[in-house]
Amino acid sequence: MSDQQQQKQQTLFDIYGAEGLPIELVTLNVLRTIISIIGILFNSSLVFVTAKTKALNSPCHLLIAFDCLVSAWYQLASFVSITVLFGPGHQFIPIRPCCLQILPPFQFGFIASISAMYLISLDRLMSILFPFWYSLREIKKRYYLLPMLISTLICPALITYAQYQVVSTVPESTQVICVSHECSWGWAADLIYVIFVSFYVLTLANYIIIWIVLKWHSWKSINQNLASPYEWTRRILKTLSIILFLNLIGLSMNSIIRLTIPHLNFNVTQRALAIHGLSCLTNFVMSTNAPILFTFNQEYKTAFMSAFKIKSANKTAKITTVNSINNIKLMQTNNNLNLKLTPIN
Repeated sequence: MSDQQQQKQQTLFDIYGAEGLPIELVTLNVLRTIISIIGILFNSSLVFVTAKTKALNSPCHLLIAFDCLVSAWYQLASFVSITVLFGPGHQFIPIRPCCLQILPPFQFGFIASISAMYLISLDRLMSILFPFWYSLREIKKRYYLLPMLISTLICPALITYAQYQVVSTVPESTQVICVSHECSWGWAADLIYVIFVSFYVLTLANYIIIWIVLKWHSWKSINQNLASPYEWTRRILKTLSIILFLNLIGLSMNSIIRLTIPHLNFNVTQRALAIHGLSCLTNFVMSTNAPILFTFNQEYKTAFMSAFKIKSANKTAKITTVNSINNIKLMQTNNNLNLKLTPIN
């Protein structure tokens, strides 16, 4: 038992501080950096396309672009650990400069990405539950963009405070590779996990409600021989559901590792390999927004092809403007008796 307790107290620095980290761990960090570079390019391209395409200016479009922006910012953190690993001297740095000065700005991006995903689902939910209220420009700016900014400050502040509390309990001489999971353990790690799970559960609940409401409106439109007023929401929701599905896979893997590792008697190296491998999956999921939107959503595909001047873009249909950004118009049917709403986007 004493040997096991001593092993549990050991860190990567205690084992590899003199001889260097194992090649498997270095390879995983290199792989994560490569994935991050690809993700930065993909996410930045979507932000560029959104900024350049006037039709992509609804709150939903802007929130998606914001999600990609903060995801790209977080992925830059991979260069911190890779710089430490291949920097002069040894492959470690003191924990306090890493966790309290270097990483917090980048972790803001990760937490903001999770909250943005929830706000996207909330935006879609409000658009179909309260279409007339949602159509007002000032209402949207006040109750969508402002909470977006506030939520990206509150959660990072809480998590940074939690990390400061736990990091301050260890000696300043403690050495780390400088990756985000090294800054959270104990109650701080539990707090982060609860925050992430809460956002995912709320997001999933919003999408379930949206699908139910869309089904009801679709059934109602068919019975009244009317075109569905939520076709745009239906199209974008299918794409967003794929993105959410990938995020839920990442959360599931995180939960599995979190629950199983303490019971598997992994040594320090095996535990580090499992966690660093999970970080590769996290960065991969954060890199998929742009490819998924390009592949499964014609609006974004047309915008990408037009923004990057791809030749075949001229053969595609023009991007349909988001009608509800301007107003909700009432259109009479041929018999002037039935009224229907234009799509809520």
